[in-house]
Amino acid sequence: MNKRLFVLLTCAAASSFAACSDTNPSAPEVLQQLPASTRQTSWMSREATSENLLYVSDIGTNEVDVYPYPSGQLVGKLSGFGSVAGLCVDKAGDVFVVDEAGPVQVFAHGGTSPIRKLTTSGAPYGCAVDPTTGNLAVTNLSSYLYGTIAIYPKANGNPKEYADSIVDSTFFCGYDTHGNLFVDGWNRSADPILLKLAKNGKQFGTPYNLNANDKNPTGVQWDGKYVAVGNRGSGVVYRIDGSTGKTAQTITLKNGTNVEQFWLDGSTLIGPNFQVSGAVAYWHYPAGGTATKTLTSFSEPFGTTLSPAKK
Repeated sequence: MNKRLFVLLTCAAASSFAACSDTNPSAPEVLQQLPASTRQTSWMSREATSENLLYVSDIGTNEVDVYPYPSGQLVGKLSGFGSVAGLCVDKAGDVFVVDEAGPVQVFAHGGTSPIRKLTTSGAPYGCAVDPTTGNLAVTNLSSYLYGTIAIYPKANGNPKEYADSIVDSTFFCGYDTHGNLFVDGWNRSADPILLKLAKNGKQFGTPYNLNANDKNPTGVQWDGKYVAVGNRGSGVVYRIDGSTGKTAQTITLKNGTNVEQFWLDGSTLIGPNFQVSGAVAYWHYPAGGTATKTLTSFSEPFGTTLSPAKK
């Protein structure tokens, strides 16, 4: 079993030392690249291309596992990454795999070889695709040095980087149906925040402060009415008004204490419990409560996304 090696994010400046000091157990982590000799071979069953597919990144194995959705029997694996991280998908079903130690790799639905690679800088972490334009947004743990968010027009070429001097790190992001982008992360004091970049906006608006007791904001998804933002360590997901930043509902995920980059499929929340021998579970959304289905046999599941079968 391959294990990822963790090193703390280098401090951008003295004012953020508390945020990235090794005395702070909540500090974001940058992952060292695994030697090429330790990487496995990608594979996919022949039937996979005709099915809806759930992709799960597993940082314990440094692979992406693929399952038919919602049944959940392993049908493939993607390998060859430096440090696999977040996942997202576009309307065509192409899957974007963020690699902290390399480019964003793009795979066709059910494919095993990348159809293109997008150059990154810093420590890329999470991603989202704008449903109105096809633009790809990528977050960065090293936001203070490399920009708060990088947006690739039509998910191709070189990105435009948007910077905000009050932001230290960005974790995950998600678009609403109108093309407004929401990004969670930390400010320079390591306080959890939610940022909004309006459609066609040139800069972020004033950040919304998230619950100060929840230091580890995780996945960001648009649920059709609210922005859903998770928090690792508390097992909750907040439904937040994207116009005011106010929390409309707090959802508790039983046995989902460390859910990281979750995905919403209508009334189902799919969440990877990011811990050793963690599971990926399905919960009713927005009810939460007890999981309705659980997938096991992961090392350290981290991110999820759904790629629909082509009709």
